[in-house]
Amino acid sequence: MMLIPIFITCFAIFGGIMIGIYIIKYRKLPIDVWKPGAAWTRALIYFSFCNIFTAASGTLEQIFSRPLFTAEQISNLFWIFYVIFCFIFVFIAYVIIWPRSTLNFDRRYYLGSEIVFGVIWGFSTGGILLSFYHLWSLTGIPPLVTFILSFSCIGVWQYFIQAYFWDIYVSPEHDTPKSILIKTFACHIPNALISLSFLAIWGNYAIFIFIFIIALLASTIGQRFPAPWAKGNFHAPMFKSGIFGLPIGSGYEEKK
Repeated sequence: MMLIPIFITCFAIFGGIMIGIYIIKYRKLPIDVWKPGAAWTRALIYFSFCNIFTAASGTLEQIFSRPLFTAEQISNLFWIFYVIFCFIFVFIAYVIIWPRSTLNFDRRYYLGSEIVFGVIWGFSTGGILLSFYHLWSLTGIPPLVTFILSFSCIGVWQYFIQAYFWDIYVSPEHDTPKSILIKTFACHIPNALISLSFLAIWGNYAIFIFIFIIALLASTIGQRFPAPWAKGNFHAPMFKSGIFGLPIGSGYEEKK
């Protein structure tokens, strides 16, 4: 696909611009101060990396070249039930459970920017997680081993990105130690297992992406992610010392 090099170049340039803006405006921002502009800039740098990786791995081409579904699949009741199950689960997990376990500190909604952010977040995250599966599938190893290795990579990647980067430098405070456990075991791990199992059985790349777009769009709205132009004071995420003494998101606790 001739557009892939253009796609990579555009995101490389865009990501480079965001890095420049971050260095100029936010490099010296203390870790305990959360500003919407800095959070958006960090997120856009990360999204640029995800999309470059997705394109360079060959995954992006597969997303757009494979059919959304095949005639054989839509005539298969098991496929239909599994698709419905995937979307019902992601709705329950991220539209119902996730917001109920989320702190928003009465932040106002910025629905327009939240939709933009959530869709980009979902596509970018879904893309890089799908890339792990795609790359393992190219090795020719048995499908079950591909599934296990893909799930392991997704788990390790998401843990470190979420705990050591996203929940400190991008999202405003929105969790407690209890809610982190609830979301991990009631939302994130089951969603990864269910959506990756569907992918491994049926190979519908675009549907896998849609699942993550729904999940992370709902998460963006659920935490009331501020627009980049939002004004005011925002709760910076609490953290503790993690691996090698690096800060890791710990969730909000009342100071005694």
